[in-house]
Amino acid sequence: MRVTDIMTPRPLCLGENDNLETATRLMQDMFIRHIPIVDGDGRLSGLLTQRDLLAASHRKDDSAPIREVMRTDVTTVGPQESLRRAAEIMIYNKFGCLPVLVDGRPEGIITEADFLKLAIFPLASDPGRKGKA
Repeated sequence: MRVTDIMTPRPLCLGENDNLETATRLMQDMFIRHIPIVDGDGRLSGLLTQRDLLAASHRKDDSAPIREVMRTDVTTVGPQESLRRAAEIMIYNKFGCLPVLVDGRPEGIITEADFLKLAIFPLASDPGRKGKA
C-alpha cells in the first residue's frame, strides 16, 4: 500500500500571513490538529500543529501571523511512498503527521488517525473486499 491509499486528500491549508486566531478557529471548527502552511505560490513553507498553538498561547496577540510560530523544518513524503516507510518516519521521529507533496505543493496529509483507521477498518481500504465479511 502507498500513502495515497489512506491519506486525506486536499488538506486544509493556511497562508504564512494568516493569523493565529484563524488557525485556532479552523482547528476547532474542523476537528484537526495539523495545518500545512503555504507561501504565495501554494508551496509548503511550514506546518502548524495544535501543540504549536498551545506553546504560543501565552501571546496576548492572536492577530500575530502564523509564520512567527509555525515549524519550518517539515519532513514530507510523496503520494507513492510506501505506508511502511511513512509509518517508520512518523514513529521514529514522533511526528503526528506528514504532509504529502507533489511538486512542493500539499496534495494530502497523512496522520496517526489515518493509520489507526487502517488498523481498525482494514477491509475498508481494500475495494475488492467490499461487502465481504
